[in-house]
Amino acid sequence: MNIDQEPTAAASYARTLVARGCPQRLAIVVGTILARTDNALEYTRQEKELIGQAYGHLAR
Repeated sequence: MNIDQEPTAAASYARTLVARGCPQRLAIVVGTILARTDNALEYTRQEKELIGQAYGHLAR
């Protein structure tokens, strides 16, 4: 196992999503989106859909 000594925000988001049941590929994409900005008004429609899919896995 590799442990990031200085993990990026995107990696931290992705790791949290995966730990909660989100598929890894989706978590990586969504982690990158979330790390870019925390202002939901700046997300595109497609980004919002991806975020919804990722968090949908958490509710299961």
